[in-house]
Amino acid sequence: MKKILLFPLLLCCFMSFSQSGLYHFVEEFYFVKEISVINYHGKQFRYEIAVKADPSDTLSKVRIHGIASGKGKDDFIKSNFVMETRIEQEWTVYTVIGKIEEGAHKLLFYASVNGNGDFYFDDINFYVEEMKARWKQVPLYNPSFEISKPDIFAGYYVSKRRANNLLVHLSGQIYKTGSQSLNVRTSGNIPVSGMIQQVVNIIPETADDLSFHQEFIDIAPYLMVFRTKKESPEKGPLLSKSQSKSKNNHPKKF
Repeated sequence: MKKILLFPLLLCCFMSFSQSGLYHFVEEFYFVKEISVINYHGKQFRYEIAVKADPSDTLSKVRIHGIASGKGKDDFIKSNFVMETRIEQEWTVYTVIGKIEEGAHKLLFYASVNGNGDFYFDDINFYVEEMKARWKQVPLYNPSFEISKPDIFAGYYVSKRRANNLLVHLSGQIYKTGSQSLNVRTSGNIPVSGMIQQVVNIIPETADDLSFHQEFIDIAPYLMVFRTKKESPEKGPLLSKSQSKSKNNHPKKF
């Protein structure tokens, strides 16, 4: 339960750095990869995720962010991470780069679709620099969405906002590595403006900034109605009763 309560604030904290350009939508769906880094303090890291995007309009795009967290559930560390991108065939590889601070216990990496279109996510990798120019790849649980039982989100936190215009499933037709990718299709989302757009794009750096975000969520709960589940790489996902009854891998509407 502790980590489930974390996410309304966590969603805001992920704006600690941003990609270029403004975001124009409130996300219908996101997923988060959590990586323990207590053994890598002081080292540089690189986190990679591959995206194939077919946006429906010029405003829609993916949102990729990262933030460091300490021991406590609200112990977020200001994270001056930077972003690089490169093209590999039809995929864009987003790379979050930074240093693991002494107080960090974990890094959390957030990915979402901001807008409308057809988007594929695959091939997640994490590297730490053991010594100058010598990088080590750290094994991750389900980094390429190859695990589909008992749940397609094994090893991730995910939003569970239900929406008729949102379809999330594993694709066996389009993928970068392995034999599957995570496919997110959204439609019908309307661009926001005014105060809502300011909140979507603000970069909180102080406790007051985070407090403002929390107050905004409290007065506009329909924007952030997420239901999350806890994922354990060691034991697999903890499923709700409705999820545990599902025996197939058909596309699911959220």
